[in-house]
Amino acid sequence: MIYLFLALIILMLLGGFFCYKKMNLYIPVLMYHRIATVENDRNSLPIEKFAWQLEYLQKNNFNTISLKMLYDFYTKGIKLPKNPIVLTFDDGYKDNFISALPLLKKYNMTAVVFPIANWIGKPNKWENFGKELTTTMNWQDLKSWQENGQEIASHTVEHPFLNNCSRQELLAELSNSKKILQEKLQTSMDFLCYPYGKFDADTVAIAKQSGYKAAFAIFENVNLGKVNIFALPRIPIPSHQSEWEFKLKTSKLFLLFVAMRKWERDLKKWRKK
Repeated sequence: MIYLFLALIILMLLGGFFCYKKMNLYIPVLMYHRIATVENDRNSLPIEKFAWQLEYLQKNNFNTISLKMLYDFYTKGIKLPKNPIVLTFDDGYKDNFISALPLLKKYNMTAVVFPIANWIGKPNKWENFGKELTTTMNWQDLKSWQENGQEIASHTVEHPFLNNCSRQELLAELSNSKKILQEKLQTSMDFLCYPYGKFDADTVAIAKQSGYKAAFAIFENVNLGKVNIFALPRIPIPSHQSEWEFKLKTSKLFLLFVAMRKWERDLKKWRKK
């Protein structure tokens, strides 16, 4: 047991050194879903925790940036403000508009919501695995979200596992989502978020073909040694998020968390072989 403990300590030290060397490579991107208290739902962050997190970011001089600013930093080297960070919300739940937006305005921050094109203003029945029933933002909510200085980007048409889709299905999911959102919201949709963080080489190829400039994953299939703008990592913020861990996830060593989750997932895949 002592040897396993020592091995874990050594792995963490090596991971920390790796992340320290790469800390200026990536900008932290936080991943939220619902802002609500929902029992047994790890993707629903209580509003009081979200409020504390925004207050922490403000007190520590973090600056939320837009996706265009992030893209320009990676592709053109354009300088970002001090302590840049990106806040993202997957799926576009109604409580993002009701609960998160007032707090974003209070703390003078911006965020990106990734709505599902065919589930806008509807119950979350795509989550057919025991999720509490709720609703998503409707088109007027999304327009108001934009009018309040927030961003919107694509999250496919039906929220499938993209790595299980055919090339034809991928094209329909990615290009149609982009088209629907652009027509309804009268703004360009240059960025994509992969549902469940799942993607493969075909997904990236179709995303480029569909006209996206960059895409967001979570931690699977991301390259921590070299930025791939079609596989940008994000940091999940779950319901049980502790204050100390949030501070770590937004520190210079945030890549350590991404790396540990990535290695953990890779190990599980290896053990199944």
